[in-house]
Amino acid sequence: MLSYDVERWFYHHLADRLPSHVKLARAYPLPEDQEHNLLLEDLSVDFPFPASGSLGKDATLCVLDWLAGFHGTYFGIHNRDKKLLSLIPPPSSWSEGATTSGIWQRGTYYYLDTRKEELDKVDEEEYAWLLPWVEKVNDAIDREIKRFGTIIHGDVKGANIVFSRNPFPPRRKGKASKDVADSSQPLQCALYDLQYVGLGLPTLDLVYFFGTSVESSLLSPSTEKELLQAYHASLSRYLSTPDRAAYTFDVFWHHWELAIVDWYRFMAGWGFWGNDSWVERRAREVVSKWRMRNTEQIEAADL
Repeated sequence: MLSYDVERWFYHHLADRLPSHVKLARAYPLPEDQEHNLLLEDLSVDFPFPASGSLGKDATLCVLDWLAGFHGTYFGIHNRDKKLLSLIPPPSSWSEGATTSGIWQRGTYYYLDTRKEELDKVDEEEYAWLLPWVEKVNDAIDREIKRFGTIIHGDVKGANIVFSRNPFPPRRKGKASKDVADSSQPLQCALYDLQYVGLGLPTLDLVYFFGTSVESSLLSPSTEKELLQAYHASLSRYLSTPDRAAYTFDVFWHHWELAIVDWYRFMAGWGFWGNDSWVERRAREVVSKWRMRNTEQIEAADL
């Protein structure tokens, strides 16, 4: 119920800041006594095609552009609008009767404060290369959010994405299908399910999306970087001049590496699916780089 209240608060207090092309369902007003209820627009009217499989490059870029608009709209909001923004602590720290008006203090459903039971079950010998970095990564993310934080969706996976036309090519060449929309029309997407909306680094949404919902062929080193550069370029268009100058691709890439290790930490405790082999390979690469630099603490200036 708490997560639904968080989602409801976001729709009624922050969603209208988004530009029209960053599509969320419209929230309709309800009488004040309709506590916990949320009445939303039916997205399937204009976005009838769910992301029911691993997404190719065009669809991936479409989602990345949506995320850039979402993240860019709220970039630094916790520093600009402190009086407006109410933050809800992790469920384990929230007490009955406390406020439910606000967004999560830390977005995503997989962040460490909510997943310590799973972490305790991780095999210490098998993950000896990972475990020393878990708390360091979590602390680094907290520090970086203070300067470069935004509001993140928190659950960016295919099951929460719909498209304006079929994002998948026809399975058989030459076979007409009513499900294959006119490809001359620009592909657009909308996202929903904001139960885990809260403060975070943009890369925390991106790594979850890459790790679960894009074609594995897009995760070669060159294509991975190409997609991230496209996202960063799109994000930069939404930022103020000082933020744009500060949030360089190098800073963003540091956040990307933090997110990769953080996401793999979650999978190690929860279970593996999606592009898990890519996540593991990249997490090992990142940790190996950190270890080679003999870094005792993860600081943006050093990594």
